[in-house]
Amino acid sequence: MNTLARDPKGYYAILGLSPGADPEAIKSAYRSRVKTVHPDRNASTRAREEFQRLMEAYAVLKDVVRRAEYDSAGRDCLDEGDADEAGSIPIACGSCGSVTAQPRYVVYHTVRSFLVWAKTGRLEGIFCRHCADRAAVRASIISWLWGWWSPPGLLLTPLALIRNLFGGSKPRHENVRLLVRQGRAFLGRGEMELARSLAIQANDFARAPDDRARVEDLLHATRSVPDDRRLKGRWRLGGGVFLAQALPLLALPATVVVFGLIATRPWDQPVSTSGNIAMRPAQVGEIRHVAIEGLKVRVAPSPSAPVLTLLDRFTTVEVTADTDSPEWVGVRTPAGVAGYVESRSLYAGSGARFKRQWCADNRGEPPSAGEVLTRRVSGDHRLLVHNEGRRDGVVKLKTLGGNTVAAFYVPATYHIGVGGIPEGTYRIEFATGGRYSRGCGIFMEDMQASVLPVTLTFKYVSPTSNRSLTSIAEISLAPAPGEPAQPQPLLPDRFAADD
Repeated sequence: MNTLARDPKGYYAILGLSPGADPEAIKSAYRSRVKTVHPDRNASTRAREEFQRLMEAYAVLKDVVRRAEYDSAGRDCLDEGDADEAGSIPIACGSCGSVTAQPRYVVYHTVRSFLVWAKTGRLEGIFCRHCADRAAVRASIISWLWGWWSPPGLLLTPLALIRNLFGGSKPRHENVRLLVRQGRAFLGRGEMELARSLAIQANDFARAPDDRARVEDLLHATRSVPDDRRLKGRWRLGGGVFLAQALPLLALPATVVVFGLIATRPWDQPVSTSGNIAMRPAQVGEIRHVAIEGLKVRVAPSPSAPVLTLLDRFTTVEVTADTDSPEWVGVRTPAGVAGYVESRSLYAGSGARFKRQWCADNRGEPPSAGEVLTRRVSGDHRLLVHNEGRRDGVVKLKTLGGNTVAAFYVPATYHIGVGGIPEGTYRIEFATGGRYSRGCGIFMEDMQASVLPVTLTFKYVSPTSNRSLTSIAEISLAPAPGEPAQPQPLLPDRFAADD
């Protein structure tokens, strides 16, 4: 709180502060100072005098009304019991220094977060209405900028913003004393209507017997003023400042809902077929995905109709036709095959996101170096694989028809020898990336699939023949730029097609 007051008795100087220090600074300075001048620690006469002066200064400055009178009048304060009978100088706004007929002692609340904990604070003082609005906006801005960044702050910040929005906290006892003190000052100057209005305003705060007695005394002293001649209240809610604080708060729930919808995407969730929930029938033109393994696409909407093809789980299809039965719909597969499937086997939305989530949930343990992931046929041949890149790799030996015979894991910078390869001619496909998923046979991060433009042929060797170690086949997942057999790009779905 800023102030234009002087320091006639040196109360601020005793605490080592400048006029206008906030209440927390006054309390902190008093606690620090009292430790050095307390008679129990310092027996000198000077220390006793300083201790008495310190207690006198703190008794005035910790009391909002007595401090305001000290700051405004620039003279000695009265004791607590006589504070309402002070002289004719009204108390000024502690922020702008102007005299107001409707002052209030208001506390606005702030929240500052520090990752795992939050600290609450206060902007308080005796304000005119204009300066109170500015203090409210300042406190709310502090909370908006710094309050949300910890778990406690997520709870404390909205509470602080709402309290500031509705005018902050106005302690009853202090405001009764302030308004009665201000009314007495105007009464001493002969401004009866202002004094009467302040007495009526103080009556709204009075609850304790002593406070009611103070108000009754002021009302009795101004009984000659008609009640209809009173000031119009300036502390009602409304105006531009109220809207400036209310609009962000009103937008906050809408923002949370929007981000929640973006995160959960309920329009792309599978349609439940259990319980009493009715599944929405598929509409022509919708994109859906297969929810079961080996879905049969039939020539006609009948379980006895011939099967055209089988669809893997998460395959995305387009609904192309309705049927007489709600249990069947016409679809077109990614390969262009048109047929009919059961409606309950299709879930809403594209299957790409659901497949990725399923693959992440079924990653399993990371493979070990040289681990054989798949082996459908065994033999006597060997293969040496060099992975000099920076990403882990999976190598597949596939027949010319596209069926995987063996797949093995080769970590980055490893050289792996693989045995048990049967005779035959094979294409070499491999993929590199991070976070391999055993459930889907793909990498979850930065996957790149390739195929070598050559084939490997393994032939039967007679037991009586000499086997040379130098004849072992070798491949490299990262060949030098000058080598002719450079890998060619391959679609990731094509790489994992038979897994």
